[in-house]
Amino acid sequence: MDTGRYANDWMMLNGMPPVPDDWTVETVPIEGNLRGPVRYAPLNEQGWKDTVRMNPGEVTIIRVRFTNQEGGPYPFDATVGSGYVWHCHILDHEDNEMMRPYYVVAP
Repeated sequence: MDTGRYANDWMMLNGMPPVPDDWTVETVPIEGNLRGPVRYAPLNEQGWKDTVRMNPGEVTIIRVRFTNQEGGPYPFDATVGSGYVWHCHILDHEDNEMMRPYYVVAP
């Protein structure tokens, strides 16, 4: 991903750097900022799991299935509520509040 170009596009659109949890700003589509060939995850990184390797400067797509152990739906709507948290196991990231919320949207 061309992170410099993406940051410039963001500044042109919003006039400020990204602010955590500010959903009022317009987002920049990543498609115009991608470069290089598509690389699929290695076999040992594919399949159902609760951790994923994400490298700097790369775009990672994560597909999540919200279901209980038996495969049935949860008794709640995952698209309603305060969201969920993803986090990084790099200590500097944990120490600098780089645990970010995400929100589930219906397909």
